[in-house]
Formats: sequence, structure tokens, C-alpha cells
Amino acid sequence: MFQYLNYEKSILSLINSIEKYYGIKNDHSTLKIADTILENRYRNVVVMVFDAMGSRNLQEMLPENSFLRKHMLNEIYSVFPPTTTAATTTLESGLAPSEHSWLGWSLHFSEVKDNVNIFINTNDVGKVVADYHVANRYIPYRTVIDKIREQKDIRAESISRFGTYHVESFEEIIDSVEKLCNEDGRHYLYTYWNEPDSSMHTKGVTSEEAITWVKRINSEVEKLCNKLQDTVIFIISDHGHIDGRNEYIGDYPDIVDTLKWLPSIEPRALAFYVKEGREKEFCNAFLQHFEKDFILLSKQEVLKQNLFGTGNKHPKFEEFLGDYLAVAVSDVSIFNSREEANQFVGVHAGMTEKEMLVPLIVVEKR
Repeated sequence: MFQYLNYEKSILSLINSIEKYYGIKNDHSTLKIADTILENRYRNVVVMVFDAMGSRNLQEMLPENSFLRKHMLNEIYSVFPPTTTAATTTLESGLAPSEHSWLGWSLHFSEVKDNVNIFINTNDVGKVVADYHVANRYIPYRTVIDKIREQKDIRAESISRFGTYHVESFEEIIDSVEKLCNEDGRHYLYTYWNEPDSSMHTKGVTSEEAITWVKRINSEVEKLCNKLQDTVIFIISDHGHIDGRNEYIGDYPDIVDTLKWLPSIEPRALAFYVKEGREKEFCNAFLQHFEKDFILLSKQEVLKQNLFGTGNKHPKFEEFLGDYLAVAVSDVSIFNSREEANQFVGVHAGMTEKEMLVPLIVVEKR
């Protein structure tokens, strides 16, 4: 049903190749091309993630002879939904979304009886939901960094605003990778930067701001790679990005009236919790308005499709799915607030080619 879903050739299989390289057992397929590259036993392994720099976005923004495009070995797939919450947690944990359960920006937690924006611990109206971090308490996970640190003589660091090696700017990421790779010993470095995603959301996928960021990334990563030795750098993205047409759920009272509370997960991958006995009414109303834009699946159909990957499912995973999941296959998103619907230009988290395909860029410095 979903031609852009392939966990065997994805960011999950790439990170599982890296786990395998460091002797960490996992239950998922590895990425064969990455396994072959890693057989060269580089002293430093670096994974650089640039948010929303999908392979099709990259092809629109950079010429064929640019550094990043020249070193793009292949296209691989994101996880579902192709969004930062699910994808970066996969890269940081080595787990499929069904296993780590950080499925999207907003999840409904029965423990607090509310939708929770899991990175920032707020609900749909921006109110802090608890005096503890809800997601960290109920869906914690062990990181790849922690697993590698258990190996002897390997320094592992996550370089970002939120990482083990704290930085505040893109320049600091570049400088930190150079500094650490040129220190003695073996290193695994994972970096994350929030561009071009932030510019795409506010200005659009092919905006001047977004293109400027991609050109800058291309230039600075090339300079960095020229300064490194005995290092392999995997440059990827968590997902791609499209320009969207946004709807506000409140404009569809026939849908809202059938719901226990507002939908969660993502505006392009919506979990609906339906009032008992009103399932048929909900399906009819939703399909009347959005049949061309979304595929509507029951929870059972979602599980059968392995949409969020395989493995040992997290105890809260099925609860987060609600009763029905709407998967975007056009450019339409459905937001819980009119403000957000008006605010966002670029969107992601749906099942389109542009959102699901990301580049596998590899630079080997022997």
C-alpha cells in the first residue's frame, strides 16, 4: 500500500550498521552499503544530520557538481512518520518508532489525560502539562551514544543544542567535529542541526532562506572534510519537506463532534480517538472532506502494515495510535489550531516521495 516505506534501506538500517560496527547487537537489518564502507575500520565515524534536507530537496537546491551531490551514494528512506521526533529518536536509539514510541510532535498520554508536545512538555494550547518531563518518564530509551560508551577506548558524543557535547551554532558543530576527530583515539560523533527545516517551515521549501542554508551546509561540510583523516562521514537527513495546504480541524465540526479529544501525533499523520459508537459517523465525515488527501486506517490496519516498523513494540505504542490513523498522501495538513495552520508554509510527516526519501552522502578520508 505504501511504496515509500522501506525499513530495510532506511536511516534505521544505517544506524544499525553503525551499532554492528561497534559490536552492539540489534534485531534489525543493517544497510549493506554502509557495512561495506565500515569494513575499512575508520578511526572516526561521524553521522551528520541536517533537518529536512531530503534528497529531492537537495536536488532542487544544489547543482549536480556540488560537494554534497557528488558524494551522494544513494537515496534511503526515513521512518514513518518522516518527522524529527520519530526520525532523530530512531537515529539516537537504534530503534524503530514502534519500539521507542516517540512517534511525533504530539502524543496523547492517559497519565496526564492530555495531548503532550513531547519535546517541550506542553499541550495543544501551550500550557506545561506536568512538573516532570512526561515523555522522558513514560517512554525513556537508551541511546546509541550510551551503548558505544560502554566499549573500551571509544569516545562517543552527540553534538547539538541538546546533546552530550553542547553547542549553540552551526559553526560550533563544524569546529567540534574537526577538533574531536583530530584528537587521539577512536570516535563516534553524531551531530544534529535544525536547518534547513526551520527556514522551510516559516518561509517555504525553496525560499531564499532555505536555499542559503543548504548552500552554506554544502560549503562548510566540504571544508571540514578536507581537514579530516582516517574518518568516514555519513551526511543524512531525518526527512524531506514539501510546501503544504493547511486546514484547521475546528472548521470541520462534523469530525470534531465524534472525537474524545483533538487528534495527536502530527498534522500529516493524525491519530484520532473516537467516541464509542460513533466510529462509522467519524469515518464518513472524515472521508467526505479528506478522502483524496489522506489514507484512513484503523489501528488494526496500521499494525498489520507495520507502518511504524517492526521489533518489540513499546507498551504505550498502540495507545498512542488512537482508533484511526490518517496518513497524508497529498499536500494537505490538518492542524489543531488556526494559528499554526496559518503559520506553517513547509510541512512534513506524510507519506509522499519527497518527505520519505533522504540522501545517503558518504565522504571517506583515508
